[in-house]
Amino acid sequence: MPEQRTTVLYDGWCTVCSTSATRLRKMDKHNRLSMIDLREDESIMSRHELDPKEVRRVMHAITPDGEILTAMDALRATMSAVGRGWMLVWTRIPIISWLCDRFYLWFANNRLRFFKRKHACDDACSID
Repeated sequence: MPEQRTTVLYDGWCTVCSTSATRLRKMDKHNRLSMIDLREDESIMSRHELDPKEVRRVMHAITPDGEILTAMDALRATMSAVGRGWMLVWTRIPIISWLCDRFYLWFANNRLRFFKRKHACDDACSID
């Protein structure tokens, strides 16, 4: 039986998300990630009963055992899957964890204000 992979859901219209997905693919030397651009394949959201707005707002990862992780937890699991979890170990220290979680959410909620979208579009591109 082939090794199951961590599924990473990302918004392909978000420059930050797409750039991160490209970097993760390069780090994934052992094919442990399945990267899914939600703008091209929304079926996984319905299979897992995920809210499309929320999935586009913050990173989501589905572990091989089916656990759905979001935000910093998703980032930590993804980095661990590619053998780089050591880079984020410090983000689990209690006070630092709280700060990292809050900063992640603030950045996720504001990223489209700071970075261009990959596609010229109208309000349909909004994550709201």
